Amino acid sequence: MMHATYLRLGVSVHDDWRRVVRAGATVLARKTRRDPAKREARKFFYRELIDQHCRSQQLFAACRF
Repeated sequence: MMHATYLRLGVSVHDDWRRVVRAGATVLARKTRRDPAKREARKFFYRELIDQHCRSQQLFAACRF
């Protein structure tokens, strides 16, 4: 699920995790970004994005010649 969202962010495997989080924040609705009741859901979303980014970086490093 998160792979498709990650691909739509337009980040490179060379970008750091902060760039991924900033790009991910643009995907969320403004109301969702500010709602204290959805804090755990936001944390889960950002962690999943960062995990996907790490997996993409590892795949890139493994496939480089």
